[in-house]
This record gives sequence, structure tokens and C-alpha cells, in this order.
Amino acid sequence: MNKIYLDNAATTPLNEQVIDEMLSVMRNHYGNPSSTHSIGQEAKTLIENVRRKIAEYLRVTPGEIIFTSCGTESNNLIIKSCVEHLGVKRIISSALEHKCVSESCLEMKNHKGVELVYLRPDRNGNFDLAELEKILKSSDKKTLVSLMHANNEIGNLLDIEKTAEICKQNHALFHSDTVQTVGHLDLDFSKIPIDFASCSA
Repeated sequence: MNKIYLDNAATTPLNEQVIDEMLSVMRNHYGNPSSTHSIGQEAKTLIENVRRKIAEYLRVTPGEIIFTSCGTESNNLIIKSCVEHLGVKRIISSALEHKCVSESCLEMKNHKGVELVYLRPDRNGNFDLAELEKILKSSDKKTLVSLMHANNEIGNLLDIEKTAEICKQNHALFHSDTVQTVGHLDLDFSKIPIDFASCSA
């Protein structure tokens, strides 16, 4: 029986060229990139070259690229860091977010006392950005808005540019899980006033 695989936005079979490159790096550049010896520095050079290429693709600076093991770790890191290090007291999100975002938001509510507000989707899964703006204006608490760019189950696409502008105008931090769209849609982060984006290869 032939199978049709429809989950490529989440994970996909590796391109043979990618496999070859990964094997080459693992065989030949195994040094600890934090070490000062030459083998470690060769590994560091590879990492920094990749960081620069990704930054160029996303139109950001290399210093804005932070590598994690996966999208889930990225989402967790951003949400928890905003609360623990940036003083966020309120999170606006939705019940349609990826499980890792929903659970991180709930953890911040239950263990850090953060106010958690859910933006309600319409019957088609779209959000009323006027409602987002109304919620943002309802409190002067430092706020993080966390909404995914494309829903991983129903495919709805958030107007990321408009959402970012609304957040900026209302002095809120904006995080978007772009795992489903990066590499598929042209995301020019030099033109989108977003604070945090989670991406995945």
C-alpha cells in the first residue's frame, strides 16, 4: 500500500545533500566550538557561518539568531524568559496554539502568577485583531502576545505584519511561532516589528 505523507511542515525526509553535509560535519568537525584549540575553532567557524547565512535569509543580524534543539524549546525559552527576565505580567495567546506554547503559558500562569488572556477565534479559526487591540488597551501590565503565524492543524494564517504593528503601538512584546511558515513564505523580519520568532529547519 502506498502512503502519502502530509506532515512535511512539521518534519520531512532529509534531502540527500543535507544528509551528506551533516555526516561530513560529524566526521570532520567534531570539536567543541567553545574550545580554544584549532579543532574546536573550526567547528565554531562552521556554526557562525551558518548563523550568518540564516540571519541574511531572515534579514536580521547574526546576533539575533539563537540556536536551540527544536521549535518547542524555542517557544518555551521565549515565553519563560519574557516572564522571568523581562517582567511580563500578562500573556495574550489563544486556545489554538501549539501544545508547547499553551503549556508554557499555563505554567507561567500557575507558577508565576501571570495573567493569561485568550484571544477568541471566529468559527473559521481567524482572529479579530480589533479585539486584540482592545485587550491590549485594557491594561497597562507588561504584556507578551504569543500567536502562531500558521496553524499547524487547520492552516489559518495570521496577519503577522498587522499583529506586530498593533503590539508595537501598544508597547507589547510579540512572539510568533513561525515553524510552519519559515522557508515556505518570505518572512522579512527587517520589515516586521516582531520581538521573537520561533523557526525550525
